[in-house]
Amino acid sequence: MNDIEGIEKAVAALQPHWQEIEADFRYHNERFRKLLAVDHEPIGRILRAHLVIENFLDIFLTIFYVIEEFDDLRLTFAQKAKLLPSRRSSAAFVRPGIIQLNAIRNKFGHEIDHSIENHNLSSIYEVLRHARPNVKFPSQIEAIEGFAAVACAFLSVPPKHLQGLFMKAFAEVRSFNPAA
Repeated sequence: MNDIEGIEKAVAALQPHWQEIEADFRYHNERFRKLLAVDHEPIGRILRAHLVIENFLDIFLTIFYVIEEFDDLRLTFAQKAKLLPSRRSSAAFVRPGIIQLNAIRNKFGHEIDHSIENHNLSSIYEVLRHARPNVKFPSQIEAIEGFAAVACAFLSVPPKHLQGLFMKAFAEVRSFNPAA
């Protein structure tokens, strides 16, 4: 038994048009090769930063909201980011940057040759300006990776004896959704 039935008949029916079919294939194959040749390193680095943040995000939300079976909720990254508190928490500081990173990752998920514009990193750069003021990031990707480290630090739940200090320090902090 074959996995595909009737293919011989289909190929025979197309045979008189094979030259035109081949030309069309070459056209689409060239487009395929161009997309395949796009440098995938930035996509991989952005995805890795996104996944690492998501790991810390899951733990933060589980502890913050005291949810025992958090994974059973099957939330998207965007839903998780929206659940981050926008005030009175260290997580509020990195929330807009996390939302921006998700938008960037989504763009790469749908446009393989997407390029990042600086205004799409405004919240990420704002976090870095405060958290890493003496560090220069030579590229947008390095800024995203630098932000990921900061975001994970601010999503980490400190030991009980330090939690009060963080609550007091961030009592007046409020974040907003980044501009689209």
